[in-house]
Amino acid sequence: MRGEDIKAFREGRTLNQPDFAAWLNEKLGRKYDKAKISRWENGSEKIPAPVISLLLQEKIGTVTRHGPALICAAANRKGGVGKTAFTVNTATLLARHFKVLLIDADPQANATIHLGINSIEREREEKTLYYALKASVEALKSRGKNFDLSDYIVTTESGLDVIPSGMRLGDAEAELQSQSSGDCALRECLDGGARQSYDFIFVDTPPHFGMLARNALTAANTVAIPCQTEMLSVAGVEFLLENLDMIRRRANPGVSVLGILPTMFNARLTQDQASLDDIRNLFGAKLRVFGPIPRATVYAQAVAAGRAALEAVPDAPGYEVYQAVADALIQERARMPEVMAHVA
Repeated sequence: MRGEDIKAFREGRTLNQPDFAAWLNEKLGRKYDKAKISRWENGSEKIPAPVISLLLQEKIGTVTRHGPALICAAANRKGGVGKTAFTVNTATLLARHFKVLLIDADPQANATIHLGINSIEREREEKTLYYALKASVEALKSRGKNFDLSDYIVTTESGLDVIPSGMRLGDAEAELQSQSSGDCALRECLDGGARQSYDFIFVDTPPHFGMLARNALTAANTVAIPCQTEMLSVAGVEFLLENLDMIRRRANPGVSVLGILPTMFNARLTQDQASLDDIRNLFGAKLRVFGPIPRATVYAQAVAAGRAALEAVPDAPGYEVYQAVADALIQERARMPEVMAHVA
């Protein structure tokens, strides 16, 4: 969000700068003044994360009822590019004002571990995505059998709902492959009620294009592509776009690409800058390329603490980019016909 966006929001509510400051102070418990608002609007001072978060929410009004959900899959054919960090932080950011579900569809359970959830314990209790998919398939086959996705959900301290992963999820690759509609299992699982209960659903995917990744892309409304600023990660984007074209032809013609999110960027390294230029040159004409997320120790520290970085440090390096992604997702959801019908 830029200074002109804040000014447009303020003027849209016919507020002068002092009145706008007073409105923010009432909402956020701060002590902003006219001079502070002026500096934000002219770009001479960074806009605080809580202000941006509030204004993004106010753009579409107060959420009085939830659903239907915009489903966003985070994907890249290259591993270790920041998919999990993207998923965890963006979902946590939106969970401040919306009802959000994060599904960990990677057998490595990185998102589960990142959020401090005990994957092994959830496996023992048979409360991971593997068992949710299995129960959903069985319920569809028997038709009369009840299936409740909430049985598999963990709610974090930040209010984010999570369906954890575990090592057993790797078995789902072969099991889904043997089913006639195995690539639709996740979509059918969510159609049982979750799609109408949440505003946003995020799916963290494995890097290889197996049945779990296909399920995520088949269920998704849009796909975000985190891409580390290095050559192999850029190549992974090209392969993913080819896979996505196949998904459109076979199962999900309406799935869009939200954009590419450059990650782990070090502005002091010429290699990183060259890779960022490559991303923009190769894909910028057809796809939105967000600003880069810098490499910062706060993200690794957050994993060790079992929290999202933007929960622990709201103004963490790169938070402006995550806010831009959140804004794009809010706008994408607002364009969904089902949401427009709710507003009407």
